[in-house]
Amino acid sequence: MRSDLPGSIGAATLTFGCAILFSLAARPSPAESQAAHDTPSAAVTPVLTPSAEPAAWAAFKEAWANITAYRTTITIFEQKGTEVQNVVFDYNFRKPSSATVRCVTGPSAGITLEWSGGDTVVAHRGGLLAFFKKTHSLHDPQVVTIRGSSIDQLSFGAFLTHSRGTPGTISQAAGPTILGIPTEAVILVPTSSVTDTGLTREIVDLSKPTNLPLRVLGYDGDALVRQIDFSDVTLER
Repeated sequence: MRSDLPGSIGAATLTFGCAILFSLAARPSPAESQAAHDTPSAAVTPVLTPSAEPAAWAAFKEAWANITAYRTTITIFEQKGTEVQNVVFDYNFRKPSSATVRCVTGPSAGITLEWSGGDTVVAHRGGLLAFFKKTHSLHDPQVVTIRGSSIDQLSFGAFLTHSRGTPGTISQAAGPTILGIPTEAVILVPTSSVTDTGLTREIVDLSKPTNLPLRVLGYDGDALVRQIDFSDVTLER
């Protein structure tokens, strides 16, 4: 228990704002839940495209350029060693760089994180006018995931920036069907996993109808150690 967090926020440690964002309760593994309605991404054999940039990635960039704001439910699974974290939260993003995240499930449901494009985030419980607030560094261990991801790195635009800034190879393949939606898979294999939070391969499954991410997978060798699912996406153009 921490006593230095604002008001009732002090009842739990902020770890990406929710576990605060993360519940360690037992739940089906991503592979088990995926098998119920998807064609596993892990089974896809990457097919290199002639271009340095896959066509699906170019379509993603174009779609993102026409969006000013969006709201979505994000479900995250991460594993590092024997530690496992799970979280569901409501994510609101507005260009150029503003995000509000509300924890939906977990022991600290109701905690909200606000980021306004700087190098800090503000945590509070309750509405936007909540009195008790605490400011944290954007990369404070209390407000990042166990694999080091911060609130700003979960926006659609951040995935585009990440692909450009990570040395390695990028390719495209037919993606899985996720909740009845066909996808194209873009695969990033970093030159060094050290520069990619320990990941040796990432897959971004892009919706064919919208060209926006439905799922992001991260692997350490053959082990799935990160899964991010986006659902109930509402766009503002």
